[in-house]
Amino acid sequence: MTGTIFDIKKYSVHDGPGIRTTVFLKGCPLKCVWCHNPEGQRMSAEMMFFSDRCTACGTCVSICPNQAIVLEAGSSDMDRVHEIHTLREKCTACGACVEECPSGARETVGRVVTSDELIQEIMKDVVFYDSSGGGVTFSGGEPLLQPDFLLALLRECKEREIHTAVDTCGFVNWETLSAIVPYADLILYDLKCMDAGMHFELTGRRNEVILRNLICLSKTHNNVTVRFPLIPGINDNEENIVSTGEFLPSLRREGKSLRIDVLPYHKTGIGKYERLGRVYSIRDIPRPTDEMVHAVQERLRKLGLKTGIGG
Repeated sequence: MTGTIFDIKKYSVHDGPGIRTTVFLKGCPLKCVWCHNPEGQRMSAEMMFFSDRCTACGTCVSICPNQAIVLEAGSSDMDRVHEIHTLREKCTACGACVEECPSGARETVGRVVTSDELIQEIMKDVVFYDSSGGGVTFSGGEPLLQPDFLLALLRECKEREIHTAVDTCGFVNWETLSAIVPYADLILYDLKCMDAGMHFELTGRRNEVILRNLICLSKTHNNVTVRFPLIPGINDNEENIVSTGEFLPSLRREGKSLRIDVLPYHKTGIGKYERLGRVYSIRDIPRPTDEMVHAVQERLRKLGLKTGIGG
């Protein structure tokens, strides 16, 4: 069984209980305007270009088999005489330029791995899982876009008694989501916006499937944590907070309500957009203050929800 990942983060403490290994699978059906992992949106491998490392030596231009890299005259306000540009429509992320670049200015994001290789990497940290109550979190992108690969990994972890968590946006078929229920100890479920029209504007998809799946999931899984990314001026309005706070308590199962964690917006992913040749459309949105975050948390708490901040 093989799949495509773009990162493995060890000693993570924000994606579930204890010390964890977070595996990031490539591909996502949403295109959230605030996404801090844009390299996880597309299924295929991509090329990242670090312009601050580049010396414009031209090695990549001569080595590229697809003529996807060009050397152009630099801007008048820059010290460089030449600049390197990648023609993204021609680039196949073959990696030839990565191997030859003397300054390390180019990196391939995304690699194919087998489930056995990944399990071997996960097993290296079992001692940390055992001592901290941690485990493995499968994130993305959207891990359920590679359902067979994810299911194989979850089953392997289950056999080894490793705690598993799956971080999902919920925009998948219920059959796909329900298949992981017996093998995922914790499901982290993103709930970004309650209004379907606004959800479409912010993510490129409406949210009816996401809400339906969460309703079904609350009836079949005992450990679901909803994650609410708080983006000032976008989804922090009173209407959305109240709608969220009224919807989640209706999903109580055997007297237990779902937990919701408020995830404060941050800008750590902005540089990735430039390296991928994309535009970050909400660059001017500020990070929420601690007061704003606590106010939203308290508002949700008063609506009858168990709340937290962060992972």
